[in-house]
Amino acid sequence: MKNEIFSDTSRRLAVIDTRFPWKQSGFRYWENIEIFRQKPDTLFFATDLYRDEFPAPVYNFQSFNTIAKKEGITDIYCVFLNLVSSLLGTCYLSDGTYMPGSNPRFNIKPFLKENDINIHTTLYPGGGLDPSTSTEFLHIAAQNCKTIFTNINEVLNVIPNSIYLPGLINTDFYSYAPKSKSKPIQLTFSAHRAERKGFPLLAQTFNQLDEHFHLNIIGDWQNDLHLITNKNYTFFGLLNPERIKLLYKESHVFIYCGTQDQFALDGFPTTAAADAMATGCVLVSTNPRDDRFILESKVDYLHVEADVNSITGTLFWIKENFKQAMEIGENGATKIKNYFDSRAIVKSKLSHIFQSTINNN
Repeated sequence: MKNEIFSDTSRRLAVIDTRFPWKQSGFRYWENIEIFRQKPDTLFFATDLYRDEFPAPVYNFQSFNTIAKKEGITDIYCVFLNLVSSLLGTCYLSDGTYMPGSNPRFNIKPFLKENDINIHTTLYPGGGLDPSTSTEFLHIAAQNCKTIFTNINEVLNVIPNSIYLPGLINTDFYSYAPKSKSKPIQLTFSAHRAERKGFPLLAQTFNQLDEHFHLNIIGDWQNDLHLITNKNYTFFGLLNPERIKLLYKESHVFIYCGTQDQFALDGFPTTAAADAMATGCVLVSTNPRDDRFILESKVDYLHVEADVNSITGTLFWIKENFKQAMEIGENGATKIKNYFDSRAIVKSKLSHIFQSTINNN
C-alpha cells in the first residue's frame, strides 16, 4: 500500500498509552515516534503523563473525549491487552475474573461507539497477557477491535484474523557496528528484575568463567548481586537508552538465560536482546517459547539450554571461534534490520489500520 493513505484527511489517528513519553518503555516510545513521522497529524494521549522528550504534544487522557471530538479522531491505537480492556470497559469477565493492570476508569467505549471511532491494538506478551489469561479476554478484544497485531501463537491461535508482526526495533538508533576483538570478551545482560529472566542461572554460569570474560549487568538487580562470586563484572543499574546503546556497541555477546514462568510471557527475542543484536552483538539465548518465526539458531543467534554446561560451552566456543561467532552476530543484525525495523513495522501497521477502516466503511 502506498504512503499517501497515511495522509488521508478523512481518517485521523490517536495513540493512547499509559506512562508516556517514557524512553525506558522501549519499543512503545520508538513506535510512537515513528507513527508521528509517518502520520504527523496523529494525536498522542497518556493516562500517566511523563517528561521525556517527544516531537509532538502529548495530552492527558482525561481530555481525550473533548479533543478527539474537536479534532475529528476516527481511529485509536494502543498496545497491550490490559489497556485495550480498560478502554473497552471490559476489565472484568462475567464470573468476576479481573484483567491484571486494567482500570475501569479508562472506559471510553460509549464515546467510541457514539462517534464511530475504530480501535486497533497490538497484543504483545505482558500487559495482562500471561499464561493464565482467560482466552475470553482475547475473544472480547477480537469482537471489538478492527485490527489486532501480535507476535505470539497464544494470540494467533485464538484470534484467526490477528496479524503477525515482530516486535519493532529502532535500527537507526541501535545501529550495526563491527565488533573488534578485545580481551576480555564483553558479555552483557539487560532486563528488568523478574524470576523468568534467569538471573540465578546467569550468576551460576558466570561463576564458572575465567578472566577471558567480563559481564555487564543492566537493570534493577542490586539485591541479587550476592549470587555472583566471579568479581569480573560491572553493575550499571538502570540506564537510559543512550547509555545502553554505547554499552551494546562495546559488547560482543548479549546473554539471556530466561525460562518459562507461570506468571508471565516473554517474546523471543526480548526487546533488549533485539536492540543488542541490531548493534552486532551475538545473541546467546534460551528460547523457552521455541519461537522459530524468524531467527535461526547457529545462523542468526546461538541457542542454549537453561543449564550451566550448555551456556558455558557456548561461551567458550565463542572465545575459540571469535570470528565465526561475530559473523553470526552480523547475520543477526541483518535479520533484525530486515524484519524488526521500526519504519517497516509501523508502515505495515498503518497500512493495515487504514485499509481496515476503508474496508469497513
